[in-house]
Amino acid sequence: MAQSQALSDDIGFLLSRVGGMVLSAVNKALVPTGLRVRSYSVLVLACEQAEGVNQRRVAATLGLDPSQIVGLVDELEERELVLRTQDPSDRRNKLIAATEKGRRLRDEAVVRVEAAHGRYFEGIPESVMNDMRKTLQKITFPAATD
Repeated sequence: MAQSQALSDDIGFLLSRVGGMVLSAVNKALVPTGLRVRSYSVLVLACEQAEGVNQRRVAATLGLDPSQIVGLVDELEERELVLRTQDPSDRRNKLIAATEKGRRLRDEAVVRVEAAHGRYFEGIPESVMNDMRKTLQKITFPAATD
């Protein structure tokens, strides 16, 4: 029979709890930008490459169904923060590219997100943060870290 473990020692609970706390703080920090964590994440991904990012890759990276991405991109497109274009390498897919307005808003949002993160992570040594980031990346994106 397995020994009982305190909830405060359960890594899954701790990850979930910290994730919820940070998510809430980031959403509050993003209010002035009109973004929320998911739309912010799409915008950041759209800014990563000048030609844009494949809409399916956005869905896979965020762990969302592609149909959920459509609404997020629609919202960003209505605000003239991104443009949708046909992917020249696969005409069935769309690329999402940030506009200059989108890049400026991303820059403002990143500052707000980093400030929200700082409230939770300040005082944690950079080496620990780097180890935590690498560990979480390995769990989240195992194929990319091999």
